[in-house]
Amino acid sequence: MKITSFIIFFCLLFSFSTKAQSSYDYSFGVKLLSVEEFPKILNEVKGKSKYYLEPSKGFIFKANDNQISYRFQVYTYNNKDFSFKNECETCEIITGKYKSLDIKFGFERSVIYSKLQPFYGLDLGFKKVNFEGTSKDSNNSDFLYNANVEKNGALVYPFVGLKFNIIPVLSLSIESGIDFYYSDDKEVKSGQNNNLYSLNHYRRWEFATRPIGLLSLQYSFGRN
Repeated sequence: MKITSFIIFFCLLFSFSTKAQSSYDYSFGVKLLSVEEFPKILNEVKGKSKYYLEPSKGFIFKANDNQISYRFQVYTYNNKDFSFKNECETCEIITGKYKSLDIKFGFERSVIYSKLQPFYGLDLGFKKVNFEGTSKDSNNSDFLYNANVEKNGALVYPFVGLKFNIIPVLSLSIESGIDFYYSDDKEVKSGQNNNLYSLNHYRRWEFATRPIGLLSLQYSFGRN
């Protein structure tokens, strides 16, 4: 009797979760944070891995169609004290202002309907990066040059994730993936009097792992 009651209760709970997830047309979420690698700047020394934690500066909007959601997201990152080693571990330290903009459109598909909901998907998008900084000798802190870098490119972002439905209209979503990025780069090096040292312009492929590609809190609305 207890087993039968438990099975009935579980089925009712599963049915409720399914109905709650499939009865809203749209979802809007705010980005809480992400942990990811950034695209390479100049001849940046990455080491084994270097991840950055991004605070909340972005949103995601989804149009829901049963198990598939079509999504659009925009987020930015600004760091006024961004630094990295360049050329080699003991060659240069470059410090400056880092700004990036990501715009993505894609889809996600839920594997099952339940309170804890795994999903997978793919985004296509655009990424823009600007960096302005100063390079100094790692050994004696002598000025070497000013650096100005612009990166513009297209990206592909496959991902997997997990969504927890707190209540029917509110959910917490976390996902992990990899950015495959093809960029057009412009690198300018100049002296203290803005006299040009070098100007490089080229294209390259990169990839960046994103252990936490997006942690977001999402609100669902609009009945079918």
